[in-house]
Amino acid sequence: MRKALCISVCLAALGGNVHAQSLREIEARNAAAHALEDTRRDLLSSQIEASNAQERARTDGLLRGLEQQRTGAVLAPPSMTVPPARVLDDPSRREVERVNAMSRIDQLTQEALTRSNARMRAIRPASEPKR
Repeated sequence: MRKALCISVCLAALGGNVHAQSLREIEARNAAAHALEDTRRDLLSSQIEASNAQERARTDGLLRGLEQQRTGAVLAPPSMTVPPARVLDDPSRREVERVNAMSRIDQLTQEALTRSNARMRAIRPASEPKR
């Protein structure tokens, strides 16, 4: 009985040692994974900061250009910025243009279909014997 107790205590001690070692390995892997994740997060943060800086620089450039245009426009003599009035389209003319555009679309569609059919007929089926 005493011998069995001694053996079980020894086995428990060895098992505990193996268990502790596997826990240390797991902790080491977790620490490495956390360090890798921290590095990835830092890299992503740096990329976001660089992108934001580029966007700010682009926006500043655009605003400077607009400000120069505004300042230049004030100093330049006033010019006609309003486009001339258009003649109102005649509804019957618009309808004729629409019908012409639709017939042109139909014609182009038919031509494309004819070309496609010709290409399909040019392809020999695999079952057709070679000459």
